[in-house]
Amino acid sequence: MDQSWDHPLDGLDDIPWADMRGPDDAAELVAALRFLAEEGGSDHRILGVLEDRDNDFRYATMAGRPEGLRPAAATVLRFLARIAAQPSGVGSSTAMEIIETILEAELDRPTMTDDELDAMVDGLRAELDAARPALAEAGRLDRHSLLPMPQLLESVDEGERLGGAYEPRWRGVARPLAGSLTGRLVVAGGMLITRESSGLVFRSLDDGTPVHEFGYPGPQEAWPFAGFHAGPGPRLSEAKLWAVPFADGEGPGVLTAEAGQRDARLWRRDGTGWQAIPLVRPGLRLRSAARRVDAIAAHGGTCLVGYGDNLLWSFDARSGTPTGDPIVLPREARHLAADHNRVTVVLQGRDDEPNVLRIDRSTGRPVKAPVGPAGTLPVQYQADDRRRLVFTSGTGAWRKLHRVDADSGAEIGEPLMVGDLNGFCVYQVGRRPCLAVGGLRQVHRFDAETGEPIGTPLFGHRRIVLDLVSAVVDGRPALYSADGATVRRWDAETGIPWPAPLPG
Repeated sequence: MDQSWDHPLDGLDDIPWADMRGPDDAAELVAALRFLAEEGGSDHRILGVLEDRDNDFRYATMAGRPEGLRPAAATVLRFLARIAAQPSGVGSSTAMEIIETILEAELDRPTMTDDELDAMVDGLRAELDAARPALAEAGRLDRHSLLPMPQLLESVDEGERLGGAYEPRWRGVARPLAGSLTGRLVVAGGMLITRESSGLVFRSLDDGTPVHEFGYPGPQEAWPFAGFHAGPGPRLSEAKLWAVPFADGEGPGVLTAEAGQRDARLWRRDGTGWQAIPLVRPGLRLRSAARRVDAIAAHGGTCLVGYGDNLLWSFDARSGTPTGDPIVLPREARHLAADHNRVTVVLQGRDDEPNVLRIDRSTGRPVKAPVGPAGTLPVQYQADDRRRLVFTSGTGAWRKLHRVDADSGAEIGEPLMVGDLNGFCVYQVGRRPCLAVGGLRQVHRFDAETGEPIGTPLFGHRRIVLDLVSAVVDGRPALYSADGATVRRWDAETGIPWPAPLPG
C-alpha cells in the first residue's frame, strides 16, 4: 500500500498557499483540510475559501452549484484524493463531493485572460491525472459521491467532464462569437437571436454582430431570465413577461405578453424603433378568463395566442388582425409551439404517459395520438420521408434525450444521455440527420437515427452549455451554443470552432 494513503496531507505545508490566496485564506484552507482528514465534516469550510466571489456572471448561476472556484482548487485535488483513499475512511465522502464540485464548477473569470484561463484548465487536468492512483484506491474501497469512481473517471476520459478550453491546436485562433449574457438562442430570418438580461438581440449568423435590439417593456422585475430555457406556456411559468422573437418577409418581430394578464402585443420595426400593436381577440364583453393570455407562439407570418378559456386564436404578424377560427386546446395544455401545418402542446400532469399532442392548424383536430412522455417541446427531423420527434425526459443528471417516430410513437433506439443535458438541436449533413447535444461544458454530436457518436466532444465552453441551435451558413451547417456568458459557433460537420479556417 502506498503510504500516502495513510498520510494524505504529506506536503501540505510545502505548497505556497499564501501566494495563491493570501495569508488569512491560506491559513483557513490548510486548517480546513486538516480537520477534514482528521475529523471529517462538511464541505463548507473548504469551498468557502475556494469559491471565486470576484466572478460576476451571477445571472447564469445553476442551482446547487458554486459560481466558480479559484485556481488553488486544482492544487487541493491531490490532497482531497488522498483523503478519499485513506484507510480510515474519515472525510472520504466529503472529499469526493468536493472533487466532483471542482470538476463541474464554472471555469471562466472576468478578471483573467484567455491564456490564464487555459493555463488554469491545463493545471486542473494535470492535477487530476496525478491524483488518479489515489482516486483508483478510493474506487477500490467503494468511496464515491454522486457517481461511482469508475464512472466519474470514465466521464472525464470520454469528455463529459472537465473540458473548459479549446483544444491546443485552436487556442489563439478560435474565440467566442459573442460575449452574451444568454442561455437561450433562436434562429429566425437568417439571424441568431439571443435572449439577454434586458432584451433580445438579433445578430448576424456569420460573426454575431448585432443587427437589431429589442428592449423588454415594463418594469425590470418582470423581465424574463436570460438563462430561462423553457418556453411560455399556460399556467406554468415563473417569468412575468413572455417574449417570443420571430422573423418573416417584413423583417424581425417580437410577440410579448404578461403572464396571466389581458391581451398580447405584437412588436414590429418602425423606422429606427419598435411599434407596439395590441392583439385583441374577437368577441364582445368577454369574461376576464377569456381575456387572460396563457400561451404565445409565432411562425410563418402568424402569431398565436392561447387564452384562459382554452381557445387559441391566430393573428396576422404584420397587421395584428385576427385570422381564421380559433382552435380548442386541451385544458392541460402547457407549452406551445407551431410550424406551418401544426400546433404542438405539452399536456400538464401526464408525466408518466404520452403528453405531446400535435394539432392540425386547418382542422383543429389532433394529427395523431399523443407521444411521450416528454419534459420539453419536441423538435423534429426527417429520415427517409419519416417524421421524427426529439425531446427530453427526466431531470438533472438523469435527463434523457428520446427519438420517436411521429406517426407511431415508437422509440428510435435507446435514449441518449450526456452529463447535465440541457440544450439540443437537429441539423443535417448531406442527407444524414444529426443531433447536437449540450452536456456539461461540451457539445456532443450524434447520428440522429442510430444514436452513434459523431467525432469527439467539442471543447471550448468554460460553463455548462445551456442551449444549442443550428443554421446553414454559406452552404454549410453551423452550430451555435450558449453557456450564459458566451455564444460559440462550430462547423457542424468537422467540429472546427469559429473562426478557425475550414479544410479545403
